[in-house]
Parts: sequence; C-alpha cells; structure tokens
Amino acid sequence: MYSRFKKLVPGFLKSFFWQKYLRIKFSSDNRLGKRIIFSKDLIIGKNCKIGDDVIFGNSVKLGDNISIGKDAFVENLEVDNDSSIESKVICMGFGKGKIKIGQNSYIGVYNVLDWSDDITIGNYVHIAGPATGLWTHTSAPMCLNGIPLENKSQKYRPTKSIVIESNVYIGGNCTIYPGITIGHHSIVAPNSAVNKDVAPFTTVGGVPAAFIKNIVLP
Repeated sequence: MYSRFKKLVPGFLKSFFWQKYLRIKFSSDNRLGKRIIFSKDLIIGKNCKIGDDVIFGNSVKLGDNISIGKDAFVENLEVDNDSSIESKVICMGFGKGKIKIGQNSYIGVYNVLDWSDDITIGNYVHIAGPATGLWTHTSAPMCLNGIPLENKSQKYRPTKSIVIESNVYIGGNCTIYPGITIGHHSIVAPNSAVNKDVAPFTTVGGVPAAFIKNIVLP
C-alpha cells in the first residue's frame, strides 16, 4: 500500500501545481470562481467570468467577455466574444467533433451539447434552458441490433453535424436531432423535437416540429 502511495504522490503534486499555475495565469485578466479544474491546453481571453466548480476538458478556447456558470463541464469547445454559457451545461460525446459558438450567443441552464460530430452555432443565438439537447449521434441501431455499448462504429452509432445559423431562438426542453440545420432568423418553440431542417424566417414547434408561421422583422 505504501509503495502504491509513493507512486501516486508525484503525479498528484504535479497536477496540483499545474492547477495553481493556471489559476494564477488566468486570474489576472478574469474573474474565477472556486474549485475550477483547468485543462493544460485551455485558452481564455480577457474579462471572462467563470463560476464555481467548472470543469474544463480538452480543447477549449474562450474569447473575451465570456461567462460560464457554476458546475458546467465544457470541452472541445470554441466560443467567440460576449457569449454566455449558463450553469450545469454539459459538453459530451464520443468522436472527433467540435463545438463552435459565435458572438453574443447564449446557452441556457442544464443544456447538453453533443460533440460526437460538429456543432456550429452562429451569432446572436439563444438556446434556452432547461434541458435542451443538441444531439449529433443516435444509438438506436445499437439497440435494435443488440450491439454492445463499447462498439462505437459509425454503422451502429451514426453521427451527423448540426448547424444553428445566426439570429435563432430555441426554447427550453427541445431536442435537436443529428444532421439538422436551423436557418437564420427563426424560432423553435419550447418543448419541440426538431427532426427536419428549419427554413430561415420561420417559427416551428411541436413533436415533431412543424411550420407555425413566417417571421417578418419590423
């Protein structure tokens, strides 16, 4: 037991001092909460506000004036200036996808962004919470064919990217299916399941989401 402890201590100390160094590095230009876990490749701009207990996974790049609420877990994520991610947002997935969020965009509380494939979110996009999910994969073929969970092949766990163009509002408790494009200047009503592309300047809603009306800007 003692020999195992001796082997663990150097790794623990290295991680501890890395976290101290990164906190000092980022705190000079930003407001940092308590108990944040930083990744070694993390890039943070200036005037960002990071809440308590946020965990940064690999490949995160934040622009200036970004806010992230407490208990969020973010990885494989790039966020442009002046955007906000609320508390308990989760970025998760299996694969090589990336999440890109534009300027002045908002991700609501308890939302899930699946980076199994790429997610592209434009400028001035509001994705309300709680519990809206952007899913770039489906495991339905695994269930139907009795495929074990460890099999992540594209055949039985296919992925497709999601594109949310600029100036889009998505209500809370929505599901956005793999391969969907939501056109600019559109609205997705709360409690909707979007399994078809949404045309620009339209409002859709329901399960599955259907056309409600056209949008005419003032």
